[in-house]
Amino acid sequence: MLLQTFHEFSQNTMSPVATIALHASIAGFFVSSIIALGALLQPARVKMAWADITGAFATGALIAYFVVRFTEVGTEPLQNMFEVVALSALLVALAYFVATRLRKLPSFGAFAYPAVTIIFLVDLMLAGTAMGDTEAPISSPLLVMHIVLTILAYGVFFMATVAAVMFLLQERMLKKHKDPAILRSLPPLESLRRLVNSCILIGLPVLTAGFALGFASFEPSDWGGLFSNPKVLTSLVLWLVLLGVVAGKRFGWLHGRRHFYMILVGFLLVLATYIGLGIVQARSNTSIQAKSVQGGGPCSGL
Repeated sequence: MLLQTFHEFSQNTMSPVATIALHASIAGFFVSSIIALGALLQPARVKMAWADITGAFATGALIAYFVVRFTEVGTEPLQNMFEVVALSALLVALAYFVATRLRKLPSFGAFAYPAVTIIFLVDLMLAGTAMGDTEAPISSPLLVMHIVLTILAYGVFFMATVAAVMFLLQERMLKKHKDPAILRSLPPLESLRRLVNSCILIGLPVLTAGFALGFASFEPSDWGGLFSNPKVLTSLVLWLVLLGVVAGKRFGWLHGRRHFYMILVGFLLVLATYIGLGIVQARSNTSIQAKSVQGGGPCSGL
């Protein structure tokens, strides 16, 4: 059912080239996740470099997908929630390659690639809700910058979540005096701590700037349906999470592992908001379509 929904969505909304690039990217990230997990569990037999090669191919395919989409339909991908989340996945993948080249983060791919794959799986669940989107094209440069900065904040936060998961798992094993093979291949706790802090301190100002640009570009008529917009509500939840993490760290409410648990809770809240609003939107679209069929469609009175 999931694959059928996605197939129908991609066939109805994308060109053949974009469809092939998107399918290749998703398949590539799925394969890279399996290889990366194998490298974590069996480092003597499986190399993380193999996962990076596959992941680089998947990232390149996703870049090609967005190049094709932006060339064909302009700013439309920035208005489609499915593609907004896919763009966040792309930024996570790019952030992974940048971070692992700037500092030594062994086995980070065993968590980063599955995270990207999970983002896509959740996105595919709601692919059908993006069908038939008829929003007007974006004409305001401020609104474009608002969307780009918001997507960037999503990508940075997802990377912080990946690092937080690795930190908590490693600390728990050390606390229980366990020394499995995977523990020796994980990045140092201090490196993960710095990565999480850097991501949060980057994400909050970026998302705040995105909100400011978005509000500055609003027309008076836009404010009426502001809080019924899934994109706005999901972004607002993320902003409150980032603000809570920074404030909690600053004033001492969050210390030790609480800081990292708050990030995981925040990630689940953002995920739940996206999925919940997507389900509500899907049911609303289904109800509207059912009423249209029962009533004979918009031209029934002619």
